[in-house]
Amino acid sequence: MLWLAACGVIGLPAFILRSYCVNIDPALAAFVFGIGILSAAFLLSWAAEAAQHDMSAALAIAILALIAVLPEYAVEAVLAWDAGQSFSAATGEVTEEMSRVAANVTGGNRLLIGIGWSAVILIFWFRRRRPLDLRGYLSLELVLLSAATALSFIIFTTGQVHMALAGVLIALYVFYLWQSSRQEAVEPDLLGPALAIGNLSRPRRRAVVLALFVYAAAVILVAAEPFVEALVGTGEDLGIEEFILIQWVAPLASESPEIIVAILFSLQASPMDGMSTLISAGLSQLTLLVGSMVVIFSIAAGEPLNFVLDDRQAVEFLLTSAMSVFAILLIIPRVIGWKSGAALIVLFAAHLAIPNEEARLTFAYIFLGLSAGLLALNRRHLLALLPRKSG
Repeated sequence: MLWLAACGVIGLPAFILRSYCVNIDPALAAFVFGIGILSAAFLLSWAAEAAQHDMSAALAIAILALIAVLPEYAVEAVLAWDAGQSFSAATGEVTEEMSRVAANVTGGNRLLIGIGWSAVILIFWFRRRRPLDLRGYLSLELVLLSAATALSFIIFTTGQVHMALAGVLIALYVFYLWQSSRQEAVEPDLLGPALAIGNLSRPRRRAVVLALFVYAAAVILVAAEPFVEALVGTGEDLGIEEFILIQWVAPLASESPEIIVAILFSLQASPMDGMSTLISAGLSQLTLLVGSMVVIFSIAAGEPLNFVLDDRQAVEFLLTSAMSVFAILLIIPRVIGWKSGAALIVLFAAHLAIPNEEARLTFAYIFLGLSAGLLALNRRHLLALLPRKSG
Protein backbone atom coordinates (compact mmCIF):
# COMPACT_ATOMS: atom_id res chain seq x y z
CA MET A 1 0.00 0.00 0.00
CA LEU A 2 3.06 2.27 0.23
CA TRP A 3 3.02 2.90 -3.52
CA LEU A 4 -0.66 3.79 -3.37
CA ALA A 5 -0.01 6.33 -0.63
CA ALA A 6 2.99 7.78 -2.46
CA CYS A 7 1.03 8.30 -5.68
CA GLY A 8 -1.80 9.84 -3.69
CA VAL A 9 0.57 12.36 -2.11
CA ILE A 10 2.21 13.20 -5.46
CA GLY A 11 -1.17 14.32 -6.79
CA LEU A 12 -1.79 16.80 -3.95
CA PRO A 13 0.38 19.71 -5.28
CA ALA A 14 -1.92 19.95 -8.31
CA PHE A 15 -4.85 20.73 -5.98
CA ILE A 16 -2.78 23.26 -4.01
CA LEU A 17 -1.58 25.16 -7.08
CA ARG A 18 -5.09 25.33 -8.58
CA SER A 19 -6.83 26.19 -5.30
CA TYR A 20 -4.52 29.09 -4.43
CA CYS A 21 -3.89 30.20 -8.04
CA VAL A 22 -0.13 30.02 -7.52
CA ASN A 23 1.85 31.28 -10.51
CA ILE A 24 5.15 29.46 -11.06
CA ASP A 25 7.58 28.97 -13.91
CA PRO A 26 5.85 27.16 -16.84
CA ALA A 27 8.47 24.38 -16.92
CA LEU A 28 8.03 23.72 -13.20
CA ALA A 29 4.25 23.89 -13.55
CA ALA A 30 4.37 21.39 -16.42
CA PHE A 31 6.41 19.05 -14.23
CA VAL A 32 4.12 19.38 -11.17
CA PHE A 33 0.89 18.93 -13.09
CA GLY A 34 2.40 16.30 -15.39
CA ILE A 35 3.65 14.14 -12.53
CA GLY A 36 0.27 14.59 -10.85
CA ILE A 37 -1.43 13.19 -13.96
CA LEU A 38 1.12 10.37 -14.07
CA SER A 39 0.54 9.41 -10.43
CA ALA A 40 -3.23 9.49 -10.92
CA ALA A 41 -2.90 7.29 -13.97
CA PHE A 42 -1.03 4.68 -11.96
CA LEU A 43 -3.74 4.73 -9.31
CA LEU A 44 -6.35 4.20 -12.02
CA SER A 45 -4.37 1.34 -13.56
CA TRP A 46 -3.91 -0.48 -10.24
CA ALA A 47 -7.56 -0.05 -9.33
CA ALA A 48 -8.67 -1.28 -12.75
CA GLU A 49 -6.41 -4.33 -12.52
CA ALA A 50 -7.83 -5.22 -9.11
CA ALA A 51 -11.34 -4.81 -10.50
CA GLN A 52 -10.70 -7.82 -12.75
CA HIS A 53 -11.91 -9.96 -9.83
CA ASP A 54 -15.42 -8.72 -10.49
CA MET A 55 -15.82 -8.89 -14.27
CA SER A 56 -14.88 -10.92 -17.35
CA ALA A 57 -11.20 -10.97 -18.31
CA ALA A 58 -11.71 -9.43 -21.75
CA LEU A 59 -13.97 -6.69 -20.39
CA ALA A 60 -11.53 -6.04 -17.54
CA ILE A 61 -8.67 -5.60 -20.02
CA ALA A 62 -10.84 -3.29 -22.15
CA ILE A 63 -11.81 -1.20 -19.12
CA LEU A 64 -8.23 -1.24 -17.83
CA ALA A 65 -7.04 0.11 -21.18
CA LEU A 66 -9.81 2.72 -21.23
CA ILE A 67 -9.10 3.87 -17.69
CA ALA A 68 -5.36 3.90 -18.28
CA VAL A 69 -5.81 6.35 -21.15
CA LEU A 70 -8.19 8.63 -19.21
CA PRO A 71 -5.36 11.15 -18.68
CA GLU A 72 -4.92 11.25 -22.45
CA TYR A 73 -8.66 11.84 -22.81
CA ALA A 74 -8.54 14.64 -20.24
CA VAL A 75 -5.71 16.40 -22.05
CA GLU A 76 -7.43 15.86 -25.40
CA ALA A 77 -10.71 17.24 -24.01
CA VAL A 78 -8.98 20.45 -22.92
CA LEU A 79 -7.34 20.79 -26.33
CA ALA A 80 -10.58 20.07 -28.20
CA TRP A 81 -12.51 22.58 -26.05
CA ASP A 82 -9.91 25.31 -26.71
CA ALA A 83 -10.02 24.45 -30.40
CA GLY A 84 -13.80 24.78 -30.53
CA GLN A 85 -13.74 28.16 -28.84
CA SER A 86 -11.04 29.39 -31.24
CA PHE A 87 -12.83 28.29 -34.41
CA SER A 88 -14.90 30.64 -36.51
CA ALA A 89 -17.41 29.02 -38.84
CA ALA A 90 -17.47 32.24 -40.86
CA THR A 91 -13.82 31.94 -41.90
CA GLY A 92 -13.46 28.15 -41.60
CA GLU A 93 -9.73 28.54 -40.96
CA VAL A 94 -7.78 25.94 -38.99
CA THR A 95 -6.55 27.65 -35.84
CA GLU A 96 -3.40 27.06 -33.85
CA GLU A 97 -5.50 25.51 -31.07
CA MET A 98 -6.96 23.01 -33.53
CA SER A 99 -3.50 21.82 -34.59
CA ARG A 100 -2.74 20.85 -30.99
CA VAL A 101 -5.68 18.42 -30.95
CA ALA A 102 -4.33 16.45 -33.91
CA ALA A 103 -0.81 16.55 -32.47
CA ASN A 104 -1.85 14.98 -29.19
CA VAL A 105 -4.01 12.15 -30.53
CA THR A 106 -1.56 11.10 -33.27
CA GLY A 107 1.49 11.24 -31.02
CA GLY A 108 -0.19 9.19 -28.30
CA ASN A 109 -1.19 6.43 -30.70
CA ARG A 110 2.28 6.14 -32.21
CA LEU A 111 3.86 6.02 -28.75
CA LEU A 112 1.70 3.02 -27.84
CA ILE A 113 2.85 1.14 -30.92
CA GLY A 114 6.45 2.29 -31.24
CA ILE A 115 7.39 1.95 -27.59
CA GLY A 116 4.66 -0.20 -26.04
CA TRP A 117 4.26 -2.98 -28.59
CA SER A 118 7.99 -3.24 -29.22
CA ALA A 119 8.74 -3.35 -25.47
CA VAL A 120 6.36 -6.27 -24.85
CA ILE A 121 7.74 -8.23 -27.81
CA LEU A 122 11.41 -7.61 -27.00
CA ILE A 123 11.09 -8.15 -23.24
CA PHE A 124 9.43 -11.50 -23.82
CA TRP A 125 12.12 -12.56 -26.31
CA PHE A 126 15.01 -11.53 -24.03
CA ARG A 127 13.46 -13.37 -21.08
CA ARG A 128 12.42 -16.54 -22.92
CA ARG A 129 14.61 -16.55 -26.04
CA ARG A 130 11.66 -17.56 -28.17
CA PRO A 131 8.98 -15.76 -30.19
CA LEU A 132 5.86 -14.44 -28.52
CA ASP A 133 3.02 -16.84 -29.36
CA LEU A 134 -0.36 -15.11 -29.53
CA ARG A 135 -2.22 -17.85 -31.38
CA GLY A 136 -5.75 -18.07 -30.03
CA TYR A 137 -5.62 -14.56 -28.57
CA LEU A 138 -6.71 -11.05 -29.62
CA SER A 139 -8.96 -12.05 -32.54
CA LEU A 140 -11.66 -9.54 -31.60
CA GLU A 141 -9.18 -6.77 -30.83
CA LEU A 142 -7.24 -7.20 -34.07
CA VAL A 143 -10.36 -7.27 -36.24
CA LEU A 144 -11.73 -4.09 -34.66
CA LEU A 145 -8.36 -2.33 -34.64
CA SER A 146 -8.02 -3.17 -38.34
CA ALA A 147 -11.48 -1.71 -38.97
CA ALA A 148 -10.68 1.46 -37.00
CA THR A 149 -7.37 1.85 -38.85
CA ALA A 150 -9.10 1.47 -42.23
CA LEU A 151 -11.64 4.13 -41.21
CA SER A 152 -8.84 6.48 -40.07
CA PHE A 153 -7.56 6.75 -43.67
CA ILE A 154 -10.79 8.62 -44.45
CA ILE A 155 -9.51 11.42 -42.23
CA PHE A 156 -6.48 11.96 -44.46
CA THR A 157 -8.35 11.65 -47.75
CA THR A 158 -11.10 14.08 -46.72
CA GLY A 159 -8.91 16.46 -44.70
CA GLN A 160 -11.33 16.38 -41.78
CA VAL A 161 -12.93 14.24 -39.10
CA HIS A 162 -16.56 14.26 -40.21
CA MET A 163 -19.29 14.10 -37.58
CA ALA A 164 -20.71 10.97 -39.21
CA LEU A 165 -17.29 9.29 -39.02
CA ALA A 166 -17.01 10.33 -35.37
CA GLY A 167 -20.33 8.61 -34.68
CA VAL A 168 -19.21 5.43 -36.42
CA LEU A 169 -15.94 5.36 -34.47
CA ILE A 170 -17.69 5.80 -31.12
CA ALA A 171 -20.21 3.10 -32.03
CA LEU A 172 -17.35 0.76 -32.96
CA TYR A 173 -15.86 1.14 -29.49
CA VAL A 174 -19.22 0.59 -27.79
CA PHE A 175 -19.54 -2.61 -29.84
CA TYR A 176 -16.09 -3.68 -28.63
CA LEU A 177 -17.07 -3.23 -24.98
CA TRP A 178 -20.32 -5.15 -25.55
CA GLN A 179 -18.52 -8.06 -27.20
CA SER A 180 -15.87 -8.11 -24.45
CA SER A 181 -18.53 -8.25 -21.72
CA ARG A 182 -19.91 -11.50 -23.16
CA GLN A 183 -16.70 -13.45 -22.51
CA GLU A 184 -16.13 -15.58 -19.42
CA ALA A 185 -14.45 -14.30 -16.27
CA VAL A 186 -11.14 -15.72 -15.00
CA GLU A 187 -9.03 -15.06 -11.92
CA PRO A 188 -6.52 -12.26 -12.70
CA ASP A 189 -2.79 -12.62 -12.17
CA LEU A 190 -2.03 -9.43 -10.23
CA LEU A 191 1.24 -7.90 -9.11
CA GLY A 192 2.36 -5.16 -6.70
CA PRO A 193 -0.21 -2.59 -5.55
CA ALA A 194 -2.93 -4.20 -7.67
CA LEU A 195 -2.31 -7.48 -5.85
CA ALA A 196 -2.57 -5.75 -2.47
CA ILE A 197 -5.95 -4.31 -3.45
CA GLY A 198 -7.12 -7.56 -4.99
CA ASN A 199 -6.37 -9.50 -1.79
CA LEU A 200 -8.79 -7.39 0.22
CA SER A 201 -12.24 -8.73 1.04
CA ARG A 202 -14.81 -7.99 -1.64
CA PRO A 203 -16.52 -5.05 0.18
CA ARG A 204 -13.18 -3.43 1.08
CA ARG A 205 -11.74 -4.07 -2.38
CA ARG A 206 -14.68 -2.42 -4.07
CA ALA A 207 -14.56 0.53 -1.67
CA VAL A 208 -10.83 1.05 -2.29
CA VAL A 209 -11.25 0.73 -6.06
CA LEU A 210 -14.07 3.28 -6.05
CA ALA A 211 -12.10 5.69 -3.84
CA LEU A 212 -9.05 5.44 -6.11
CA PHE A 213 -11.17 6.05 -9.20
CA VAL A 214 -12.76 9.17 -7.67
CA TYR A 215 -9.51 10.62 -6.31
CA ALA A 216 -7.47 9.93 -9.44
CA ALA A 217 -10.19 11.34 -11.70
CA ALA A 218 -10.26 14.51 -9.56
CA VAL A 219 -6.47 14.92 -9.89
CA ILE A 220 -6.67 14.51 -13.65
CA LEU A 221 -9.53 17.00 -14.00
CA VAL A 222 -7.68 19.55 -11.88
CA ALA A 223 -4.31 19.10 -13.58
CA ALA A 224 -5.20 18.62 -17.27
CA GLU A 225 -5.86 22.23 -18.28
CA PRO A 226 -2.90 23.86 -16.45
CA PHE A 227 -0.65 21.05 -17.72
CA VAL A 228 -1.50 21.93 -21.32
CA GLU A 229 -1.08 25.66 -20.65
CA ALA A 230 2.26 25.05 -18.95
CA LEU A 231 3.50 22.96 -21.88
CA VAL A 232 2.65 25.74 -24.32
CA GLY A 233 4.34 28.30 -22.05
CA THR A 234 7.42 26.11 -21.74
CA GLY A 235 7.65 25.83 -25.51
CA GLU A 236 7.50 29.59 -25.87
CA ASP A 237 10.20 30.12 -23.23
CA LEU A 238 12.55 27.50 -24.68
CA GLY A 239 11.85 28.20 -28.33
CA ILE A 240 10.48 24.69 -28.86
CA GLU A 241 7.57 24.33 -31.25
CA GLU A 242 4.42 23.73 -29.21
CA PHE A 243 3.17 21.18 -31.75
CA ILE A 244 6.12 18.94 -30.86
CA LEU A 245 5.61 19.41 -27.12
CA ILE A 246 1.91 18.59 -27.34
CA GLN A 247 2.56 15.63 -29.63
CA TRP A 248 5.24 13.91 -27.55
CA VAL A 249 5.68 15.39 -24.05
CA ALA A 250 1.98 15.38 -23.13
CA PRO A 251 1.41 11.77 -24.29
CA LEU A 252 4.57 10.66 -22.46
CA ALA A 253 2.93 11.70 -19.20
CA SER A 254 -0.50 10.32 -20.06
CA GLU A 255 0.44 7.17 -22.01
CA SER A 256 3.21 5.83 -19.76
CA PRO A 257 0.85 4.02 -17.30
CA GLU A 258 -0.60 1.61 -19.85
CA ILE A 259 2.86 1.03 -21.35
CA ILE A 260 4.28 0.28 -17.90
CA VAL A 261 1.30 -1.94 -17.06
CA ALA A 262 1.89 -3.86 -20.29
CA ILE A 263 5.59 -4.22 -19.47
CA LEU A 264 4.72 -5.50 -15.99
CA PHE A 265 2.40 -8.07 -17.56
CA SER A 266 5.30 -9.21 -19.75
CA LEU A 267 7.70 -9.42 -16.82
CA GLN A 268 5.26 -11.63 -14.91
CA ALA A 269 4.91 -14.01 -17.86
CA SER A 270 1.59 -12.57 -19.10
CA PRO A 271 2.62 -10.99 -22.42
CA MET A 272 -0.79 -11.76 -23.93
CA ASP A 273 -2.41 -9.47 -21.35
CA GLY A 274 0.28 -6.86 -22.03
CA MET A 275 -0.37 -6.82 -25.76
CA SER A 276 -4.12 -6.94 -25.17
CA THR A 277 -3.89 -3.87 -22.93
CA LEU A 278 -1.91 -1.90 -25.51
CA ILE A 279 -4.04 -2.95 -28.48
CA SER A 280 -7.21 -2.13 -26.56
CA ALA A 281 -5.76 1.27 -25.62
CA GLY A 282 -4.84 1.92 -29.26
CA LEU A 283 -8.32 0.89 -30.34
CA SER A 284 -9.91 3.26 -27.84
CA GLN A 285 -7.76 6.11 -29.15
CA LEU A 286 -8.54 5.51 -32.81
CA THR A 287 -12.26 5.22 -32.06
CA LEU A 288 -13.53 6.83 -28.88
CA LEU A 289 -10.81 9.48 -28.55
CA VAL A 290 -10.97 10.63 -32.18
CA GLY A 291 -14.77 10.56 -32.13
CA SER A 292 -15.11 12.41 -28.83
CA MET A 293 -12.74 15.18 -29.90
CA VAL A 294 -15.24 16.12 -32.62
CA VAL A 295 -18.10 16.09 -30.10
CA ILE A 296 -16.25 18.31 -27.59
CA PHE A 297 -15.06 20.61 -30.39
CA SER A 298 -18.65 21.07 -31.59
CA ILE A 299 -19.99 21.71 -28.09
CA ALA A 300 -17.32 24.36 -27.47
CA ALA A 301 -18.03 25.98 -30.84
CA GLY A 302 -21.76 26.05 -30.11
CA GLU A 303 -22.86 24.14 -33.21
CA PRO A 304 -22.37 20.74 -34.88
CA LEU A 305 -19.14 20.89 -36.88
CA ASN A 306 -16.71 18.65 -38.67
CA PHE A 307 -13.15 18.87 -37.37
CA VAL A 308 -11.18 20.40 -40.25
CA LEU A 309 -7.45 19.66 -40.63
CA ASP A 310 -4.65 21.53 -42.32
CA ASP A 311 -2.08 19.73 -44.49
CA ARG A 312 0.31 19.05 -41.61
CA GLN A 313 -2.37 17.53 -39.40
CA ALA A 314 -3.67 15.42 -42.28
CA VAL A 315 -0.18 14.03 -42.84
CA GLU A 316 0.13 13.22 -39.13
CA PHE A 317 -3.09 11.20 -39.32
CA LEU A 318 -1.85 9.43 -42.46
CA LEU A 319 1.42 8.52 -40.74
CA THR A 320 -0.47 7.23 -37.68
CA SER A 321 -2.78 5.14 -39.87
CA ALA A 322 0.14 3.78 -41.91
CA MET A 323 2.09 2.85 -38.78
CA SER A 324 -0.97 1.11 -37.36
CA VAL A 325 -1.39 -0.95 -40.54
CA PHE A 326 2.27 -1.96 -40.45
CA ALA A 327 2.08 -2.95 -36.78
CA ILE A 328 -1.11 -4.99 -37.26
CA LEU A 329 0.39 -6.89 -40.19
CA LEU A 330 3.53 -7.58 -38.15
CA ILE A 331 1.61 -9.41 -35.44
CA ILE A 332 -1.08 -11.08 -37.57
CA PRO A 333 0.98 -14.30 -37.86
CA ARG A 334 0.55 -14.47 -34.03
CA VAL A 335 4.08 -15.88 -33.62
CA ILE A 336 6.13 -12.72 -33.19
CA GLY A 337 9.93 -12.75 -33.10
CA TRP A 338 12.37 -10.12 -31.88
CA LYS A 339 12.83 -8.73 -35.40
CA SER A 340 9.26 -7.46 -35.39
CA GLY A 341 9.80 -5.62 -32.11
CA ALA A 342 13.12 -4.23 -33.33
CA ALA A 343 11.51 -3.02 -36.58
CA LEU A 344 8.83 -1.12 -34.65
CA ILE A 345 11.22 0.63 -32.28
CA VAL A 346 13.80 1.46 -34.98
CA LEU A 347 11.24 2.95 -37.37
CA PHE A 348 9.59 4.84 -34.52
CA ALA A 349 12.91 6.34 -33.43
CA ALA A 350 13.87 7.17 -37.02
CA HIS A 351 10.70 9.13 -37.73
CA LEU A 352 11.11 11.10 -34.49
CA ALA A 353 14.48 12.39 -35.63
CA ILE A 354 13.01 14.18 -38.67
CA PRO A 355 9.83 16.04 -37.64
CA ASN A 356 9.16 18.12 -40.77
CA GLU A 357 6.05 17.50 -42.86
CA GLU A 358 7.85 16.19 -45.96
CA ALA A 359 9.78 13.61 -43.93
CA ARG A 360 6.62 12.49 -42.11
CA LEU A 361 4.89 11.98 -45.45
CA THR A 362 7.89 9.94 -46.66
CA PHE A 363 7.74 7.76 -43.55
CA ALA A 364 4.02 7.22 -44.10
CA TYR A 365 4.78 5.89 -47.57
CA ILE A 366 7.59 3.74 -46.16
CA PHE A 367 5.17 2.18 -43.66
CA LEU A 368 2.62 1.60 -46.42
CA GLY A 369 5.25 0.05 -48.68
CA LEU A 370 6.42 -2.28 -45.94
CA SER A 371 2.79 -3.10 -45.19
CA ALA A 372 2.22 -4.13 -48.80
CA GLY A 373 5.12 -6.56 -48.50
CA LEU A 374 3.81 -7.96 -45.22
CA LEU A 375 0.33 -8.26 -46.70
CA ALA A 376 1.68 -10.47 -49.45
CA LEU A 377 3.58 -12.61 -46.94
CA ASN A 378 0.76 -12.85 -44.39
CA ARG A 379 -2.23 -13.15 -46.68
CA ARG A 380 -3.12 -16.57 -45.29
CA HIS A 381 -3.08 -15.30 -41.68
CA LEU A 382 -5.17 -12.26 -42.62
CA LEU A 383 -7.84 -14.42 -44.26
CA ALA A 384 -7.98 -16.55 -41.10
CA LEU A 385 -9.25 -13.50 -39.17
CA LEU A 386 -12.30 -13.15 -41.37
CA PRO A 387 -15.56 -14.73 -40.13
CA ARG A 388 -16.55 -17.93 -41.88
CA LYS A 389 -20.01 -19.13 -42.79
CA SER A 390 -21.22 -22.12 -40.81
CA GLY A 391 -22.46 -25.25 -42.51
